[in-house]
Amino acid sequence: MTRSTTDGKKASGFGPRASGLAALLAVMVACAGGKDAVDITKPVTGAEANNATRAYEKGLDEKKSQNFLEATRYFEWVRNNFPYSQYAALAELSLADMAYERDDYAAAATAYQDFVKSHPSHPKADYAAFRVGLAHYQDRPSDFFLLPPSSEKDESPVKAALDALNRFVTAYPKSDYKTKARDLITDCRERLAAHERYVANFYWKREAWRGAAGRLIGLADTYGDLQGGRVKADSLWSAAQAWHNAKDLAAEKTALQRFLQEAPNDPRRRDVEARLKQLPVPLPPAPPAATPKIDELTPDRPAATTPQPLPPPADQPPQPTVPGEPPRS
Repeated sequence: MTRSTTDGKKASGFGPRASGLAALLAVMVACAGGKDAVDITKPVTGAEANNATRAYEKGLDEKKSQNFLEATRYFEWVRNNFPYSQYAALAELSLADMAYERDDYAAAATAYQDFVKSHPSHPKADYAAFRVGLAHYQDRPSDFFLLPPSSEKDESPVKAALDALNRFVTAYPKSDYKTKARDLITDCRERLAAHERYVANFYWKREAWRGAAGRLIGLADTYGDLQGGRVKADSLWSAAQAWHNAKDLAAEKTALQRFLQEAPNDPRRRDVEARLKQLPVPLPPAPPAATPKIDELTPDRPAATTPQPLPPPADQPPQPTVPGEPPRS
């Protein structure tokens, strides 16, 4: 059982992770091969030692022959010993390509991203930026038929691929890889929508109606344009049912009204209109009560008067009204 990848590669039915394991085992066997094992730290000798062009081309020959360890030795030699040569950047890109070809997609994505950061104006910067998203996409969960569907698994690689591909089409709108990138973006969004639908169903089966409704509304908002708008119509319809089951009539009404506005041609429109007529009309809010005056709250309380000064004691002469004036008798 095989499947075709977007760049023409064939992968086994066991998915990208299984083939990556096979590549890792192959590298381990090569490293344990005794006297025939390749030491990538061994200095390059001969004509390639002092010539970046020859060392790079030798690395390409080894890469074409699938001698990845030997190719790595030459590419690393070029990158470390000829850092200002044009072949240094090309060697760096070739190392990223080899990681991808070994199905080490996480390492490849990192290497491609590093290349874009280090060489943003390089003629192959768009290629590297596209391959960042492609590498993340290839690292997605497997759809092998003996395993649970990929929509039930962690979709972090798909989210990373979508982010990288969106950045790519924004940064390189005239790239030759733009069409492939847009196709991958659509596929990533379909996969993420399927995962959101799975989570909503998870809540639905457990009658966690509010959780299901929240996921369905998010599905309509984020991926509603997929399948010609069908995703939005189905999500709003199901969200209204979830709110109904949660006995939240106000939220149900809002979801149904959105359905009429955002999916006007859906065949369920009449059912939605009929349901809206059955929902009670909310009463207008009561006017705020007037704040009562203090006198109204305490009708028996005497009116406030201006406080008067206390009279002086009988055995004390009256105080002068003007400073320095003697007391009056």
